[in-house]
Amino acid sequence: MQEHPEAQAKTLFDEGLRLFEARKYTMAIASLEEALKLDPTYSDAWCCHGLALGHLKRYAESLESFNRALALSPRDRRVLNNRSLILAEWGKHKEALENYDRLLSLYPDDYEAWDSKGNSLAILGRYTEALNAYERCIEFNPNYYKAFTNRGCALVNLKRYKTALRSFDQALSIQPDDPAVWYNRGCCFMAWDKPEEAIDSFDKAIELDPKYLAAWINKGNMLGELNKEEEALACYNYVVKIDPQDTHAWNNHGITLRRLGRTKEAIASYDKSIKADPNNFEAWDNRGYALAKLGKYREAHESIDRSLQIKPDHANGIYNKGYCYACQGKASLAVDCIAQAIKLNPAKYLPTARTDKDLDSLRKNKRFQALLQGN
Repeated sequence: MQEHPEAQAKTLFDEGLRLFEARKYTMAIASLEEALKLDPTYSDAWCCHGLALGHLKRYAESLESFNRALALSPRDRRVLNNRSLILAEWGKHKEALENYDRLLSLYPDDYEAWDSKGNSLAILGRYTEALNAYERCIEFNPNYYKAFTNRGCALVNLKRYKTALRSFDQALSIQPDDPAVWYNRGCCFMAWDKPEEAIDSFDKAIELDPKYLAAWINKGNMLGELNKEEEALACYNYVVKIDPQDTHAWNNHGITLRRLGRTKEAIASYDKSIKADPNNFEAWDNRGYALAKLGKYREAHESIDRSLQIKPDHANGIYNKGYCYACQGKASLAVDCIAQAIKLNPAKYLPTARTDKDLDSLRKNKRFQALLQGN
Protein backbone atom coordinates (compact mmCIF):
# COMPACT_ATOMS: atom_id res chain seq x y z
CA MET A 1 0.00 0.00 0.00
CA GLN A 2 1.48 3.37 -1.09
CA GLU A 3 2.07 5.99 1.60
CA HIS A 4 -0.22 9.03 1.44
CA PRO A 5 1.56 12.12 -0.08
CA GLU A 6 1.10 14.12 3.15
CA ALA A 7 2.67 11.31 5.17
CA GLN A 8 5.54 11.09 2.68
CA ALA A 9 5.99 14.84 2.96
CA LYS A 10 6.13 14.55 6.76
CA THR A 11 8.82 11.86 6.51
CA LEU A 12 10.87 14.03 4.15
CA PHE A 13 10.37 17.06 6.41
CA ASP A 14 11.59 15.11 9.45
CA GLU A 15 14.67 14.04 7.48
CA GLY A 16 15.26 17.63 6.35
CA LEU A 17 14.93 18.85 9.93
CA ARG A 18 17.43 16.23 11.10
CA LEU A 19 19.91 17.33 8.42
CA PHE A 20 19.32 20.98 9.29
CA GLU A 21 20.06 20.33 12.96
CA ALA A 22 23.23 18.50 11.85
CA ARG A 23 24.16 21.66 9.91
CA LYS A 24 24.05 19.81 6.60
CA TYR A 25 22.13 22.65 5.01
CA THR A 26 22.43 21.73 1.32
CA MET A 27 21.20 18.20 1.97
CA ALA A 28 18.44 19.57 4.21
CA ILE A 29 17.25 21.88 1.42
CA ALA A 30 17.06 18.96 -1.03
CA SER A 31 14.94 16.89 1.37
CA LEU A 32 12.66 19.81 2.21
CA GLU A 33 12.14 20.58 -1.47
CA GLU A 34 11.02 16.99 -2.05
CA ALA A 35 8.57 17.42 0.83
CA LEU A 36 7.25 20.65 -0.69
CA LYS A 37 6.72 19.02 -4.08
CA LEU A 38 4.40 16.58 -2.36
CA ASP A 39 2.72 19.21 -0.17
CA PRO A 40 3.20 22.84 -1.31
CA THR A 41 1.05 24.00 1.66
CA TYR A 42 3.48 22.62 4.26
CA SER A 43 4.20 25.85 6.18
CA ASP A 44 6.77 24.34 8.56
CA ALA A 45 8.71 22.95 5.60
CA TRP A 46 8.80 26.38 3.94
CA CYS A 47 10.03 27.92 7.20
CA CYS A 48 12.80 25.34 7.67
CA HIS A 49 13.70 25.69 3.99
CA GLY A 50 14.08 29.45 4.51
CA LEU A 51 16.28 28.94 7.56
CA ALA A 52 18.57 26.51 5.73
CA LEU A 53 18.94 28.91 2.80
CA GLY A 54 19.69 31.71 5.25
CA HIS A 55 22.52 29.72 6.80
CA LEU A 56 24.00 29.44 3.30
CA LYS A 57 23.56 33.23 2.88
CA ARG A 58 21.17 32.68 -0.02
CA TYR A 59 19.05 35.51 1.33
CA ALA A 60 16.76 36.26 -1.63
CA GLU A 61 15.69 32.61 -1.85
CA SER A 62 15.38 32.41 1.92
CA LEU A 63 13.08 35.43 1.99
CA GLU A 64 10.91 33.91 -0.75
CA SER A 65 10.50 30.73 1.34
CA PHE A 66 9.44 32.76 4.38
CA ASN A 67 7.01 34.69 2.18
CA ARG A 68 5.46 31.37 1.12
CA ALA A 69 5.24 30.28 4.75
CA LEU A 70 3.73 33.60 5.75
CA ALA A 71 1.10 33.40 3.02
CA LEU A 72 0.01 30.09 4.51
CA SER A 73 0.31 31.17 8.17
CA PRO A 74 0.08 34.99 8.39
CA ARG A 75 0.19 35.07 12.21
CA ASP A 76 2.93 32.49 12.74
CA ARG A 77 5.33 34.05 15.27
CA ARG A 78 8.29 31.86 14.24
CA VAL A 79 7.92 32.72 10.57
CA LEU A 80 7.63 36.45 11.27
CA ASN A 81 10.61 36.36 13.62
CA ASN A 82 12.86 34.36 11.31
CA ARG A 83 11.90 36.51 8.33
CA SER A 84 12.96 39.57 10.36
CA LEU A 85 16.25 37.98 11.33
CA ILE A 86 17.05 37.05 7.71
CA LEU A 87 16.32 40.59 6.54
CA ALA A 88 18.59 41.97 9.28
CA GLU A 89 21.38 39.51 8.48
CA TRP A 90 21.04 40.50 4.82
CA GLY A 91 21.60 44.10 5.85
CA LYS A 92 18.05 45.18 4.98
CA HIS A 93 17.31 46.74 8.35
CA LYS A 94 14.53 49.08 7.23
CA GLU A 95 12.60 46.11 5.85
CA ALA A 96 13.43 44.13 9.01
CA LEU A 97 11.94 46.93 11.13
CA GLU A 98 8.68 46.79 9.16
CA ASN A 99 8.55 43.06 9.82
CA TYR A 100 9.31 43.48 13.54
CA ASP A 101 6.49 46.03 13.76
CA ARG A 102 4.12 43.52 12.18
CA LEU A 103 5.29 40.82 14.61
CA LEU A 104 5.01 43.09 17.65
CA SER A 105 1.55 44.31 16.68
CA LEU A 106 0.46 40.67 17.01
CA TYR A 107 2.71 39.67 19.92
CA PRO A 108 3.62 42.84 21.86
CA ASP A 109 5.21 40.80 24.69
CA ASP A 110 7.83 39.17 22.42
CA TYR A 111 10.86 40.50 24.29
CA GLU A 112 13.41 38.99 21.87
CA ALA A 113 11.71 40.77 18.97
CA TRP A 114 11.96 44.07 20.87
CA ASP A 115 15.67 43.40 21.42
CA SER A 116 16.25 42.52 17.76
CA LYS A 117 14.30 45.59 16.66
CA GLY A 118 16.60 47.67 18.86
CA ASN A 119 19.64 46.12 17.18
CA SER A 120 18.38 47.05 13.71
CA LEU A 121 17.60 50.59 14.87
CA ALA A 122 21.10 50.87 16.36
CA ILE A 123 22.74 49.69 13.13
CA LEU A 124 20.78 52.43 11.32
CA GLY A 125 22.17 54.97 13.81
CA ARG A 126 18.75 55.54 15.42
CA TYR A 127 20.09 55.09 18.94
CA THR A 128 17.35 56.86 20.90
CA GLU A 129 14.69 54.72 19.24
CA ALA A 130 16.86 51.67 19.87
CA LEU A 131 16.94 52.55 23.59
CA ASN A 132 13.14 52.59 23.65
CA ALA A 133 13.04 49.13 22.06
CA TYR A 134 15.53 47.75 24.60
CA GLU A 135 13.46 49.27 27.42
CA ARG A 136 10.37 47.45 26.14
CA CYS A 137 12.35 44.21 26.00
CA ILE A 138 13.48 44.65 29.60
CA GLU A 139 9.93 45.54 30.64
CA PHE A 140 8.73 42.14 29.40
CA ASN A 141 11.78 40.21 30.61
CA PRO A 142 13.87 41.97 33.31
CA ASN A 143 16.33 39.05 33.30
CA TYR A 144 17.22 39.25 29.61
CA TYR A 145 20.79 40.41 30.11
CA LYS A 146 21.51 40.81 26.38
CA ALA A 147 19.08 43.73 26.25
CA PHE A 148 21.00 45.46 29.04
CA THR A 149 24.21 44.89 27.05
CA ASN A 150 22.71 46.20 23.82
CA ARG A 151 21.21 49.17 25.67
CA GLY A 152 24.68 49.92 27.01
CA CYS A 153 26.14 49.88 23.48
CA ALA A 154 23.46 52.32 22.27
CA LEU A 155 24.20 54.62 25.21
CA VAL A 156 27.93 54.55 24.36
CA ASN A 157 27.07 55.70 20.85
CA LEU A 158 25.10 58.56 22.43
CA LYS A 159 28.20 59.34 24.59
CA ARG A 160 26.19 58.68 27.76
CA TYR A 161 29.03 56.69 29.30
CA LYS A 162 28.00 56.66 32.97
CA THR A 163 24.51 55.40 32.14
CA ALA A 164 25.99 52.88 29.69
CA LEU A 165 28.30 51.54 32.40
CA ARG A 166 25.34 51.03 34.72
CA SER A 167 23.58 49.09 31.97
CA PHE A 168 26.59 46.80 31.43
CA ASP A 169 26.83 46.26 35.18
CA GLN A 170 23.15 45.32 35.29
CA ALA A 171 23.81 42.76 32.56
CA LEU A 172 26.73 41.36 34.57
CA SER A 173 24.61 41.12 37.71
CA ILE A 174 22.40 38.71 35.75
CA GLN A 175 25.11 36.93 33.74
CA PRO A 176 28.67 37.55 34.96
CA ASP A 177 30.25 34.91 32.71
CA ASP A 178 29.51 36.21 29.22
CA PRO A 179 32.79 37.58 27.82
CA ALA A 180 30.87 39.73 25.30
CA VAL A 181 29.41 41.83 28.13
CA TRP A 182 32.86 42.43 29.61
CA TYR A 183 34.18 43.25 26.14
CA ASN A 184 31.46 45.83 25.51
CA ARG A 185 32.03 47.26 28.99
CA GLY A 186 35.67 47.68 28.00
CA CYS A 187 34.62 49.41 24.78
CA CYS A 188 32.60 51.84 26.89
CA PHE A 189 35.69 52.78 28.90
CA MET A 190 37.71 52.95 25.67
CA ALA A 191 35.27 55.46 24.14
CA TRP A 192 35.26 57.31 27.47
CA ASP A 193 39.05 57.67 27.23
CA LYS A 194 39.70 55.56 30.32
CA PRO A 195 42.32 53.07 29.06
CA GLU A 196 43.24 51.46 32.39
CA GLU A 197 39.61 50.67 33.25
CA ALA A 198 39.09 49.42 29.68
CA ILE A 199 42.03 47.02 30.03
CA ASP A 200 40.55 45.60 33.25
CA SER A 201 37.31 44.73 31.41
CA PHE A 202 39.13 43.33 28.36
CA ASP A 203 41.23 41.18 30.71
CA LYS A 204 38.05 39.78 32.25
CA ALA A 205 36.68 38.95 28.78
CA ILE A 206 39.98 37.22 27.95
CA GLU A 207 39.92 35.31 31.25
CA LEU A 208 36.50 33.92 30.30
CA ASP A 209 37.49 33.28 26.68
CA PRO A 210 41.25 33.28 26.00
CA LYS A 211 40.58 33.33 22.24
CA TYR A 212 38.38 36.43 22.31
CA LEU A 213 40.53 38.14 19.68
CA ALA A 214 38.64 41.45 19.58
CA ALA A 215 39.35 41.85 23.31
CA TRP A 216 43.06 41.18 22.72
CA ILE A 217 43.13 43.78 19.92
CA ASN A 218 41.40 46.44 21.99
CA LYS A 219 43.60 45.66 24.98
CA GLY A 220 46.57 46.27 22.68
CA ASN A 221 45.05 49.56 21.56
CA MET A 222 44.67 50.73 25.15
CA LEU A 223 48.20 49.64 26.08
CA GLY A 224 49.36 51.75 23.15
CA GLU A 225 47.43 54.72 24.57
CA LEU A 226 49.42 54.21 27.80
CA ASN A 227 52.70 54.08 25.79
CA LYS A 228 53.18 50.43 26.71
CA GLU A 229 54.15 49.53 23.16
CA GLU A 230 55.95 46.23 23.85
CA GLU A 231 52.95 44.93 25.81
CA ALA A 232 50.65 46.08 23.01
CA LEU A 233 52.81 44.27 20.46
CA ALA A 234 52.51 41.07 22.51
CA CYS A 235 48.70 41.33 22.28
CA TYR A 236 48.77 41.66 18.49
CA ASN A 237 51.33 38.84 18.19
CA TYR A 238 48.94 36.59 20.11
CA VAL A 239 46.06 37.45 17.77
CA VAL A 240 47.94 36.87 14.51
CA LYS A 241 49.31 33.60 15.82
CA ILE A 242 45.73 32.37 16.25
CA ASP A 243 44.34 34.11 13.16
CA PRO A 244 47.05 35.06 10.62
CA GLN A 245 44.33 36.68 8.47
CA ASP A 246 43.18 39.24 11.04
CA THR A 247 43.62 42.46 9.09
CA HIS A 248 43.01 44.75 12.08
CA ALA A 249 45.58 43.00 14.25
CA TRP A 250 48.23 43.28 11.52
CA ASN A 251 47.40 46.96 11.00
CA ASN A 252 47.75 47.69 14.73
CA HIS A 253 50.89 45.55 14.81
CA GLY A 254 52.33 47.87 12.17
CA ILE A 255 51.32 51.02 14.05
CA THR A 256 53.05 49.73 17.18
CA LEU A 257 56.24 48.78 15.33
CA ARG A 258 56.37 52.24 13.73
CA ARG A 259 56.02 53.87 17.16
CA LEU A 260 58.94 51.71 18.30
CA GLY A 261 61.00 53.06 15.40
CA ARG A 262 60.89 49.76 13.50
CA THR A 263 59.45 51.34 10.35
CA LYS A 264 60.52 48.73 7.78
CA GLU A 265 59.00 45.97 9.91
CA ALA A 266 55.87 48.10 10.27
CA ILE A 267 55.47 48.24 6.49
CA ALA A 268 55.71 44.43 6.35
CA SER A 269 52.87 44.24 8.89
CA TYR A 270 50.76 46.68 6.86
CA ASP A 271 51.39 44.51 3.80
CA LYS A 272 50.03 41.49 5.69
CA SER A 273 47.01 43.52 6.78
CA ILE A 274 46.32 44.50 3.17
CA LYS A 275 46.84 40.93 1.95
CA ALA A 276 44.20 39.81 4.45
CA ASP A 277 41.82 42.59 3.33
CA PRO A 278 42.76 44.66 0.26
CA ASN A 279 39.98 47.14 1.22
CA ASN A 280 41.48 48.00 4.60
CA PHE A 281 41.86 51.70 3.85
CA GLU A 282 43.47 52.41 7.22
CA ALA A 283 46.28 49.95 6.50
CA TRP A 284 46.92 51.55 3.09
CA ASP A 285 47.01 54.96 4.79
CA ASN A 286 49.33 53.84 7.60
CA ARG A 287 51.59 52.12 5.09
CA GLY A 288 51.83 55.40 3.16
CA TYR A 289 52.73 57.35 6.30
CA ALA A 290 55.46 54.83 7.15
CA LEU A 291 56.87 55.06 3.61
CA ALA A 292 56.92 58.85 3.92
CA LYS A 293 58.91 58.47 7.16
CA LEU A 294 61.48 56.54 5.08
CA GLY A 295 61.53 59.33 2.47
CA LYS A 296 59.80 57.18 -0.16
CA TYR A 297 57.30 59.86 -1.12
CA ARG A 298 56.17 58.51 -4.50
CA GLU A 299 55.32 55.13 -2.97
CA ALA A 300 53.76 56.90 0.02
CA HIS A 301 51.42 58.91 -2.21
CA GLU A 302 50.46 55.76 -4.13
CA SER A 303 49.61 53.93 -0.91
CA ILE A 304 47.57 56.81 0.53
CA ASP A 305 45.81 57.24 -2.81
CA ARG A 306 44.72 53.60 -2.60
CA SER A 307 43.28 54.36 0.84
CA LEU A 308 41.35 57.33 -0.55
CA GLN A 309 40.07 55.34 -3.53
CA ILE A 310 38.44 52.99 -1.03
CA LYS A 311 37.22 55.75 1.31
CA PRO A 312 37.42 59.22 -0.28
CA ASP A 313 36.43 61.04 2.93
CA HIS A 314 39.10 59.34 5.08
CA ALA A 315 40.34 62.45 6.86
CA ASN A 316 43.49 60.84 8.24
CA GLY A 317 44.58 59.77 4.76
CA ILE A 318 44.04 63.29 3.44
CA TYR A 319 46.00 64.68 6.41
CA ASN A 320 48.87 62.24 5.74
CA LYS A 321 48.89 63.21 2.08
CA GLY A 322 49.40 66.77 3.29
CA TYR A 323 52.33 65.55 5.38
CA CYS A 324 53.88 63.93 2.29
CA TYR A 325 53.56 67.17 0.33
CA ALA A 326 55.09 69.11 3.25
CA CYS A 327 58.07 66.75 3.27
CA GLN A 328 58.49 67.37 -0.47
CA GLY A 329 58.41 71.13 0.00
CA LYS A 330 55.05 71.46 -1.79
CA ALA A 331 53.53 73.81 0.77
CA SER A 332 50.47 74.89 -1.21
CA LEU A 333 49.35 71.30 -1.86
CA ALA A 334 50.16 70.40 1.75
CA VAL A 335 47.98 73.18 3.16
CA ASP A 336 45.15 72.22 0.78
CA CYS A 337 45.15 68.69 2.19
CA ILE A 338 45.44 69.74 5.84
CA ALA A 339 42.56 72.20 5.34
CA GLN A 340 40.42 69.45 3.83
CA ALA A 341 41.16 67.11 6.75
CA ILE A 342 40.27 69.84 9.24
CA LYS A 343 37.03 70.54 7.40
CA LEU A 344 36.09 66.85 7.65
CA ASN A 345 36.97 66.55 11.35
CA PRO A 346 37.84 69.90 12.97
CA ALA A 347 37.72 68.55 16.53
CA LYS A 348 40.57 66.15 15.80
CA TYR A 349 42.72 67.67 13.07
CA LEU A 350 42.77 71.38 14.00
CA PRO A 351 44.44 70.82 17.40
CA THR A 352 46.62 68.08 15.86
CA ALA A 353 47.88 70.42 13.13
CA ARG A 354 48.70 73.08 15.73
CA THR A 355 51.17 70.81 17.54
CA ASP A 356 52.21 68.21 14.94
CA LYS A 357 55.99 68.26 14.48
CA ASP A 358 55.50 66.56 11.11
CA LEU A 359 54.15 69.90 9.85
CA ASP A 360 56.91 72.15 11.23
CA SER A 361 58.06 72.99 7.70
CA LEU A 362 54.72 74.78 7.18
CA ARG A 363 54.84 76.99 10.28
CA LYS A 364 55.97 80.10 8.40
CA ASN A 365 53.38 79.64 5.62
CA LYS A 366 50.76 82.40 5.93
CA ARG A 367 47.90 80.23 4.62
CA PHE A 368 48.79 77.57 7.17
CA GLN A 369 48.96 80.15 9.96
CA ALA A 370 45.52 81.48 9.01
CA LEU A 371 44.17 77.92 8.88
CA LEU A 372 45.39 77.21 12.42
CA GLN A 373 43.68 80.37 13.63
CA GLY A 374 40.40 79.07 12.23
CA ASN A 375 40.28 81.51 9.32
